[in-house]
Amino acid sequence: MGTLTIEFQPNKKLSKNGLRKAHWRESQPLIKALRKSIAEDAYVLGLVEQWETPAKCTVAVRQYYCGRAYDWDGLATLTGPVIDGLVDAGVIPVDDGPDYVVSYSMTAERVDHRHESKVSVTVTPVSE
Repeated sequence: MGTLTIEFQPNKKLSKNGLRKAHWRESQPLIKALRKSIAEDAYVLGLVEQWETPAKCTVAVRQYYCGRAYDWDGLATLTGPVIDGLVDAGVIPVDDGPDYVVSYSMTAERVDHRHESKVSVTVTPVSE
C-alpha cells in the first residue's frame, strides 16, 4: 500500500494567530467547512487509490510558501481540521492519537510564486 496525499490552500483565519483574533462564531463554521471538504476529497481519493485504513501510520505536513512561512505551532493549528477530516474519511484510523499515528513531521519549502502556496498532508501506512 502506498501513501495518500491531500493538498489544500491555507486560510490565515484558521492559523493560531487568526483564531486568537476571531470570534468563535466566525471561526467555527470555517473549521467545520474545511473538515467536511477534506473528508469528502479524501474519501473520493481513497476510493480512487483503493485506500485501506491502516492500523498505524505516519503523517507528514509540508507547507509550500511564498513570503513568510507559518511557524510550526501555527501550521499545526491550521492542519488540525484537516487531520480530523482524514479521520472522518477513514484515511487515518479511528483516532489521530499516538496509538495509531506513530509520528508527525512538518517541513517547509519556499516557492517562487504566491499561487503555488499550499499545504500538503501525506499519510503513510506503517507495517507492524
